[in-house]
Amino acid sequence: MVFAVARPADARASALEGNALRLKLRFGSQEIAVGEIESVEVERRLRWRGVRIRTPSGDKEVSGLSRRDAADLVAAVEEARLRWWRDALRAQGRKLRRTSTRLASLSRPKEYVRRRAFSALLAEAKAAVAPFAGQWPGGPAGGRELDALERIRAFLADAEVRREKANESFVADELDRSREFLDGVETRPLSGEQRRAVVVDDDRNLVVAAAGSGKTSVMVAKAGWLVESGRRRPDELLLLAFARKARDELAERVTKRLGREAASGIRLRTFHSLGLEIIGEAEGRKPGLARTAEDPAALLDLLKDIFGQLLADREHGRYLVQWLAYGSAPYRAEHEFRTRGEYWDYIRSYEIRSLKGERVKSFEECRIANFLYLNGVPYEYERPYEHDTATATRVQYRPDFYLTEAGIYIEHFALSANGDTPPFIDREEYTASREWKLELHARHGTTLVETFSHEQASGQLMRNLATRLQAHGVVLSSMPTDEIFDVLNEQGRVAPFTRLVATFLQHFKGSRTSLEDLGRRAAKAHDPHRAQAFLRVFRPILERYEASLAEAGEIDFHDMINRATNHVAAGRYRSPYGYVLVDEFQDISPGRAALLKALLDQSENAQLFAVGDDWQAIYRFAGADIAVMREFEQRFGAGARCDLETTFRCSEGVNEVATRFVLANPAQIEKAVRTGRRAEGAGVWVGLAGDAGGAPLDDALERIESDASGSEGPATVLLLGRYRHLEPEMGPLSRAHPTLEFSYSTVHGAKGLEADYVVVLGVCAGRYGFPSEIADDPLLDLVLSAPERHPNAEERRLLYVALTRARRRVYVLAEGGTGSPFVKELLKGDYRVAAFGRSVAADVSCPECREGRLVRREGEAGSTFYGCSNYPYCEHTQSPCPACGVGLPLRDGKTARCNACGRIVEGCPKCDGWLERKSGKYGAFVGCSGYPACDYTRDVVQQRQAWEGRRER
Repeated sequence: MVFAVARPADARASALEGNALRLKLRFGSQEIAVGEIESVEVERRLRWRGVRIRTPSGDKEVSGLSRRDAADLVAAVEEARLRWWRDALRAQGRKLRRTSTRLASLSRPKEYVRRRAFSALLAEAKAAVAPFAGQWPGGPAGGRELDALERIRAFLADAEVRREKANESFVADELDRSREFLDGVETRPLSGEQRRAVVVDDDRNLVVAAAGSGKTSVMVAKAGWLVESGRRRPDELLLLAFARKARDELAERVTKRLGREAASGIRLRTFHSLGLEIIGEAEGRKPGLARTAEDPAALLDLLKDIFGQLLADREHGRYLVQWLAYGSAPYRAEHEFRTRGEYWDYIRSYEIRSLKGERVKSFEECRIANFLYLNGVPYEYERPYEHDTATATRVQYRPDFYLTEAGIYIEHFALSANGDTPPFIDREEYTASREWKLELHARHGTTLVETFSHEQASGQLMRNLATRLQAHGVVLSSMPTDEIFDVLNEQGRVAPFTRLVATFLQHFKGSRTSLEDLGRRAAKAHDPHRAQAFLRVFRPILERYEASLAEAGEIDFHDMINRATNHVAAGRYRSPYGYVLVDEFQDISPGRAALLKALLDQSENAQLFAVGDDWQAIYRFAGADIAVMREFEQRFGAGARCDLETTFRCSEGVNEVATRFVLANPAQIEKAVRTGRRAEGAGVWVGLAGDAGGAPLDDALERIESDASGSEGPATVLLLGRYRHLEPEMGPLSRAHPTLEFSYSTVHGAKGLEADYVVVLGVCAGRYGFPSEIADDPLLDLVLSAPERHPNAEERRLLYVALTRARRRVYVLAEGGTGSPFVKELLKGDYRVAAFGRSVAADVSCPECREGRLVRREGEAGSTFYGCSNYPYCEHTQSPCPACGVGLPLRDGKTARCNACGRIVEGCPKCDGWLERKSGKYGAFVGCSGYPACDYTRDVVQQRQAWEGRRER
């Protein structure tokens, strides 16, 4: 049937040929399948009619028709559409009905609608309706096929919501069907959250558990539910733990709760025993495990032997001693720090000392000192200048280095290439000081060699220093390599390096990376020169380590995991496990994650159930990567997440503080932890030692005794320390407090432990403080997971672990020294904590470093003075109140009031200090108590006039 067009418009003519409508356009033709036409209707114009044809790809209009031709075209198209739809529904009818029936089962599903199965159903539904792009043209009823089509289309319009509703229906029904099992599988009926975690059963399942929320109960119940409900046979289940002890405890729990018959078929493995099992099956024999894998001391001994081999090699030996002499501490320029105290923290963290044992003031000075020492140039550090320079306002000048045989001074200046000073140093004053030193040396005819921070930043410091010294006739005589190594060993430099290499080696192999990858990462590191220098040393060490394993026919743990992964991925091992359950998932490493992924990828029906708490991820140093848990779906595939947010351990006060404290790091997975345990008063107490030192442990234990009085039986007290050496003598404690039952653990060893009361010892700043200032070497970032942005992220989680061991109360004890940043946060942040001991309000920040506080100390002959708690890194001192000689004036507006006698003294107009009378070479004057950080001075007459004028006002 052909329809002519009266005048040119969209289409010049149209023809209906079978199941297609052909439009003749001005520059060609277009064919529209009848099945794609959604509607056809007449468009009324002034002198003619048009016919608009709507399709999913757009509208077309046949223009210039007469009224009759337009009506005939519409009727013909509608008749063709109806005929096409009936034929298509008849042809597709079986698929439509079958798919519709499957969708109907979603109203009360017998199984959890898993992602993979749902994706297949979704694809089936899309394929069933694919031929039907348009809409049913109307007319007589379309029958069951059309009803099925509409149901499928309605499902596709809201598919994910339908899946969620189906699963909610399944969970509700399954909880009812499994009520008896879930009530009796543990000593107490499972909670609602625990029950839901058991019956939610997607392809990939992540349970994010709070501390004390019963995650082990959920692990055991999940395994039992799978077997009890007939969903899995016992021999299809694989329960994985990270350590033998955890595996044995889990096995005991499974046997006790599920019975010997079910437990005997379930496989419980550590990742290492699983790896050995896979290799044995794939290769026909289990390999020998190297002694160095199980004995850390054996690994260190092997590395020492390898060092000896390297020293015998001229090139490798030179790289080794150069590293030990100059690369042992990571370089950070003073310009990177906001305050002097932050810089002291860095120096203290890495114990930056010269090879002569001197406590130097900067990393760069340490390099200069070591260069002089190793090149046979005798020197003295900060020896007083040979000419007297002391004045009433200036102490005797002490250049950085004096070369005793050459008679040359060296001054190192913290200046960038642009002449900028670090943020905490006044540029104008520093520049003036340098000019004074240059003029002084010129006036007295003494030789001064200058070096600068920007030379170290560019890697030119040692080369430039050598050139300048040689220009003054200084002979550089480098010590032989073996002698340097002996010196470095005597200075204690070799042992830390050996431990660093051992740690780096383990993480390198566990990360499944390559030396080429390391080279690319090193080039982008914060300190690329140091990172690349380390790799030059590490490469031959790795080669000799691998050669020693090959010669003995042995492997280490990382070889075991990696080889097992390769066998699984290549299909040389076929996994019998259809369901893998992993405990403590937050502790998983990239290597173990790769093995797990390879096992799951072998079967479309394989499922994963992982239970963990990223708030308790405290094993990054052992290779754990918290990113694996955070990126669960990206790494293992889409699935379901359940949260265990009810803690059955901690009281309300402890839980509230611990939760807010750990969530101060925004990168943690959020969950709203609740508890039903209520206790009066604060749940967390902070004990502050007085300036005389000593831990407030006795005070804390007396408070515990008082709180626990009336309890049935002895109250349990868990003493926790960041380090083993913090363990107190338990005998005297038990005798002094017979109503308390004591135990001690490091915080790392405390996971899984709990007690009525927890006392956290040693929460202070310092190298062995909490957070620890024994910083991980940044080199480990080359092989570990990406470092976290939040400061002290892992140490924060470690304190969370400590806090959440307590059922009733926690006592956090800060023993002397510089205050821990964690203690400062708990006391000054918006936390519901209580404090005892020293008053924090009376603390005065050190004006020199800003990070320490002024502490009262006794000097010679019983004199009193105040010094920085950051001593010996910060040596700032100041006098006590001039009136009583005991207290410390505290700033209050423009004046300061003594915290002992109440005397008011004038405040310094330049800083937060106060003014005191001093005497110098030229008589009495008034100066700031914060000297030398503040050099404000005024003569006595001006001071008296200013003070009397203020009093009159």
